[in-house]
Amino acid sequence: MSINRYQEEISFHDKRFGKNDDLRKRTRKYYSIAINARNKFQELIFQVCNGRNLLEYGCGTGNSSLEWINHGAKLTGIDISPEGIKKARAKVNSYGQKANFYVMNAEKTDFVDEYFDIIIGSGILHHLDLNKSYAELARILNLNGRAIFLEPLGRNPLINLYRKFTPSLRTKNEHPLNEKDIKLAKQYFKQVETYYYNLFTLFSVPFKNTFLFNPLFNFFQVIDNFLFRIPPLRKYAWMVILCLNKPIK
Repeated sequence: MSINRYQEEISFHDKRFGKNDDLRKRTRKYYSIAINARNKFQELIFQVCNGRNLLEYGCGTGNSSLEWINHGAKLTGIDISPEGIKKARAKVNSYGQKANFYVMNAEKTDFVDEYFDIIIGSGILHHLDLNKSYAELARILNLNGRAIFLEPLGRNPLINLYRKFTPSLRTKNEHPLNEKDIKLAKQYFKQVETYYYNLFTLFSVPFKNTFLFNPLFNFFQVIDNFLFRIPPLRKYAWMVILCLNKPIK
């Protein structure tokens, strides 16, 4: 990560996690439709994290950290933001739990080779140089290690229109993933699994906080599940879960 890009990311996320921690509150109605993606992401982690050394990439203020600890993970969290790490430590300590948190660049960590069993992250890879971050993930995971990430994709025209009109909600360095980015992971991992979410379910967002939301969301979810069986349509999803297994050494 270049010095300029690194400093821009630190500044943006320190501001987000500091006084302006509510920067994205106005987007919550959109993220409400990502509940199935989030639930699957958690399920995949819960299945394998008990008793394992788990690294959380981009842990932020530790909003999810307690979930992994409560399911038995031996947690280490890293983030580029000192403000985020300060809050993550305080949050975990306030619940009487233990974890290690460090301010660290995810593209070049300080960990020894093959240290972790599992590495996870939500909305972090699309901030990074993927060649560097995939290589680093493969280096610090053990031979049977697994990385699980929940990330936005970059091909949906509705989401891209929204991104165009809300530039303050993200850094200029972000690059939602595309098909080439997912294919690139296969150079660093023997097995790459994907789960796609949110295409027609996006049309339920305007009905959030009305009695129509749940039936519309469930109806569109059925449509999405069918459409994502067709490989060329998957790139138009909003969210993808990447499961990267067995790093290539």
